[in-house]
Amino acid sequence: MKTRNLLVISAMAATFSFAAEEAEGPNAVESCQTAIDNAAKNIPANATSAKYTLAAAKANLIDLDAAYNDDAESDQTKALAAKCDTYAKTIAAQAETQKVRNSTAEKWEKRAATARSIEAIQEQINKARTGKVNDLEAEKAKMKDQEARLQAEMQQNQEKFQAEAAAQEAALKAANQREADLQKALAEERAKAEARQQEAMNKLNELQSQMIQVTKSARGIILSMSDILFAVNKADLKADLKTSLAKVAGILSVYQQFNVSIEGNTDNTGSEEHNMKLSQQRADNVKAFLVEQGIAAERLTAKGLGMTMPVADNSTKEGRQKNRRVDLVIQDKALQQEAK
Repeated sequence: MKTRNLLVISAMAATFSFAAEEAEGPNAVESCQTAIDNAAKNIPANATSAKYTLAAAKANLIDLDAAYNDDAESDQTKALAAKCDTYAKTIAAQAETQKVRNSTAEKWEKRAATARSIEAIQEQINKARTGKVNDLEAEKAKMKDQEARLQAEMQQNQEKFQAEAAAQEAALKAANQREADLQKALAEERAKAEARQQEAMNKLNELQSQMIQVTKSARGIILSMSDILFAVNKADLKADLKTSLAKVAGILSVYQQFNVSIEGNTDNTGSEEHNMKLSQQRADNVKAFLVEQGIAAERLTAKGLGMTMPVADNSTKEGRQKNRRVDLVIQDKALQQEAK
């Protein structure tokens, strides 16, 4: 009897949950997709900057989709959604700017056509003066009347053009200001990402030892772990390495914006096939341990490089020891997108 009651309650809860989901509006990913699609519709064919921004917006949409599927309410999901809105506004501003430029060019062409028409009429007047006197007077009167009408039309068109040009100039200035504001927002976001990465670097420096080296490069923060932290010629992680990796996982849990590339490396002793396999196994084991510590697998990539990326001379014992290592390359996602 109790079991049947539980089944009935579960079914009712599922029904209410389904009804609630149907009542919800579009999620962050759908809203982002709609904003990008709407912005893309109005991009002129010659708006190159808007097309570049559209490509960056689509890349951001992929990251947003992944973050949303992982945790729809996370700070990362909200930040990527906000960035999507910024991209959509930037695309719209750049498209509007190009439309203004196209319209201005079209107005100038109309003005030039009017000027050519007046020149042609003036040429006809000059030719008429060489004709017969009686016909000349009549032709001159006709030409004068026509010239006066054209001059009046030109004056009217010029005034209209100047008014339109002033309006277009104001619109262009406003569009440029909007684009500058959006670029400033992107720059501020990059500065925040760099600050986060420097803050994490300061914390990771606490792991610095003879077995773990912490450096910074254009690729991001690099933790180089000596092969002393692994079993000899094996991929098993020693206790000291697990302790250090647990601390790294704690830092990565705080900085959800960071991705990590795990790269296994060896020296040139042994066969290429053996070294490639060993380096891949070590990288995979480090990744598996970080996942066990609660780091999302989507934030981690593991690859074995074998003997292909030495940092020292393999002809010496010291050089070979430096080359036998596993590197953790840590970088903020915002900086990764700019690098792409």
